[in-house]
Amino acid sequence: ISVGALSSFRFGFCQAEPFRSEEHCPKGQWISWGVNIIGFAASVVLGTWMAAASAFIVSRFAPAASGSGIPEVKTILNGFVLPDVATFRTLFIKVPCLILAVASGLSLGHEGPMVHVGVCWANVLSRLFPQFRNEGKRQQLFSAAVAAGVSSAFGTPVGGVLFSLEEVSSSFPSRTLLMAFVASVVATLLLSVSNLTGTGHLTLYSVTYTVTLHPSDYAMFALLGAAGGLVGALFNALNIRWCAFKAKPGFRRWVGPVQEASLLA
Repeated sequence: ISVGALSSFRFGFCQAEPFRSEEHCPKGQWISWGVNIIGFAASVVLGTWMAAASAFIVSRFAPAASGSGIPEVKTILNGFVLPDVATFRTLFIKVPCLILAVASGLSLGHEGPMVHVGVCWANVLSRLFPQFRNEGKRQQLFSAAVAAGVSSAFGTPVGGVLFSLEEVSSSFPSRTLLMAFVASVVATLLLSVSNLTGTGHLTLYSVTYTVTLHPSDYAMFALLGAAGGLVGALFNALNIRWCAFKAKPGFRRWVGPVQEASLLA
């Protein structure tokens, strides 16, 4: 809801209810910034400001909240100690800054941040229950939180369990499997009941097919899959080289997180 409202604010505002997105604004009440150079400039400036504000707050108050959070969660679940990754401060900073970053128009996914937020909540709430003060049981709780995070992002309970089992957890006993499955199902049920997308579907990715597929369509699907794999491999190769270039001291001396986020926005 917050992302929709802030994202729509880059293009105008709802006169009747200022905190409504364009989709949910009453008919005739939406005021656009315009379809000319002024509207374009307003969209760019507001989006850049949101991205810069998000980067500044994270870099200044909670650097552990940067990125998707999945590499850090995998590190914790493999037995290493990262004291700032799952604290309340990281959670308190990551949620509003994530809203600002997504609303700015940056191409950001739901999976990683939802996993990180879920683990942060699990760590904060585990301190209220003595049975989770043991590090082994806390890691089991984190594995369940990872499954719940993926399930919240995509509405897929089984997918959340498989992701936690295959991607992030180094140990996954039967008790953890049960906890992860229950957490994933509860997350999906809450997502369904709350109807946060306003569409009646679990996620924004839901698609309803009204026509039958022609056999030739499967050939196109295969071509799209192959093209997607090639483009993805190329993107990963370029991203690795770009990250290596960013790690150089000369780059960091002149370009900080705020400048980089502003340029991308």
